[in-house]
Amino acid sequence: MAKATRRYFFAARNEKNAHGYTIQFVNIPQLTAQGVTYQETVYYAYRVLASFLQSLPKNAAALKAYTLNTIPDTDDPNVFYSLVSVTEDFDPHQMMMHFTLPQAPPDEIKRMAGQLAHLTGTEPTP
Repeated sequence: MAKATRRYFFAARNEKNAHGYTIQFVNIPQLTAQGVTYQETVYYAYRVLASFLQSLPKNAAALKAYTLNTIPDTDDPNVFYSLVSVTEDFDPHQMMMHFTLPQAPPDEIKRMAGQLAHLTGTEPTP
């Protein structure tokens, strides 16, 4: 049986804009990553999050203050929220971005997934 690895979850606000993308952590607003492509921005987001987490005191309370507790609502078609999962060692190479879609009929899930795929494409919004 494989050893389970504990993961911490952080909510991220993703925005597609005229210059590319911006990712900001909901509970750590001073952490921001910007890039031209979505993949580049995710990479930078993982690096700034890892650096921040490694600077925290080595206790669960310090870390828990920044983990997921709510995700804001948005009506902006260029903004979506995701979850970043982080292993206990805060290794940015082990971080993963998770996209969430609410429970809905299959056609609505396809529509939302298509919208998410469009937002994570490589073209900046004009």
